[in-house]
Amino acid sequence: MPKFKWNEKGFTMIEMLLVLSIVMVVSSSVLFISSTRIKEMEEERFYRQLQLDIQRLQAYSIGEFKYTYLEFPDFRTRYEAKSEDQVLFAKDLPKDMLLSNNSTLKRVAFHPNGNVTNFGNLLFESERGEKRLTVYIGRGVINYEK
Repeated sequence: MPKFKWNEKGFTMIEMLLVLSIVMVVSSSVLFISSTRIKEMEEERFYRQLQLDIQRLQAYSIGEFKYTYLEFPDFRTRYEAKSEDQVLFAKDLPKDMLLSNNSTLKRVAFHPNGNVTNFGNLLFESERGEKRLTVYIGRGVINYEK
């Protein structure tokens, strides 16, 4: 009668479960870190886009020689650029972000020669804290502070 030999070249169930659990922990940590980084990048993109939109509105004001303004209606979760009550463009703020009640500016307005008619701080609240955009008097220079 032939003898059977056990082939011990495979993995046990415990070893497989251990490797699988390590892979799951590493994968979940990578997903958490990447989702946080995606939110950071979205906020940075928003601030750059807001600065560009303010500069675009200023250029429109100079080119068309009209008063223009950017305001934050709808519970401060979006902004609209207007000229003579005509909406030029409108954009939504990122999710979980809004204009703070402590903001000294609720509207950025431009004179037809391109100068800012009011100046101060646009203060935004998000999950990561408050961030400030400062609009200076004169030509409307904008400074972003983290």
